[in-house]
Amino acid sequence: MSWSGERSKKTAEALWSWLPDVLQYINPWLSSLDISAGRRGVREITDELSETNFGIICTTPENQSSTWINFEAGALSKQVEGGYVVPFLIGMKTTDLISPLSQFQAVIGDSKDDVQKLLFDLNDASVGLAIPRERLERAFQRSWPEFENEMRSISVISSRDNLSNTVQRSEADMTEEILLIARQLDHRMAEIERYELRADGAPRRPSREIRRISEEKFIASSFAKIGWEAVRSSWEGESVVIVAQSSDGSSHSISRDFVERLAKSLGREVAVLGEAGKVIVRSDLP
Repeated sequence: MSWSGERSKKTAEALWSWLPDVLQYINPWLSSLDISAGRRGVREITDELSETNFGIICTTPENQSSTWINFEAGALSKQVEGGYVVPFLIGMKTTDLISPLSQFQAVIGDSKDDVQKLLFDLNDASVGLAIPRERLERAFQRSWPEFENEMRSISVISSRDNLSNTVQRSEADMTEEILLIARQLDHRMAEIERYELRADGAPRRPSREIRRISEEKFIASSFAKIGWEAVRSSWEGESVVIVAQSSDGSSHSISRDFVERLAKSLGREVAVLGEAGKVIVRSDLP
């Protein structure tokens, strides 16, 4: 378990003591080095990381840009077979994550469902030591209130550095990240097209339909990142019309820069409409 900062450390310590109560066979290793101390060499840390098979990164708004956190996340992703690297979020949402941590599947620390899934994943990764899921679920249900109370006490911990160190994400940053996700989706869709073939070699699903699914996921993810919901979208020639609404009911607007980046990624003009059918903003591709 990796940590940096007070809330992150308290969470790592809580996990270190609680996890073996639910999964008795696991042996957690708690990183004892915060980046500010800087006492341990990279080689020694790498050697220790190579002996683990599951990494949990205790992530807070103020530490996700920490050099130490990102070093351990990178080292774990290279060392851990199967890529079990999980950002464990304290006081933040998955949409608040920035790269490279946003590339990993995160869990919300105070979400019972998320933490239960983390336990299931840990158990599945343990292969020969794994216990039956029903038994694990019973153990989790019994022990969850204790951990929930611990997380509540940790959530109220404040630091003078919390606000100053919190990463504020720009629309440009989020859109660049979404573009990376879209490219990964494109790569995945290409793999699906390659493998999903009938006996005669023809695709089971037309490639245009597969591409449209990829684009719709990209649009939905893009708007979700800025707190909006893409209610529906339609393709009209070389343009795409998107009906959108604010997810949280706030009055913040959609910037033209966001729409221009979206249009560039899709390779077509984009018009964003409100639910009443009135144009909110439109791209201006050459």
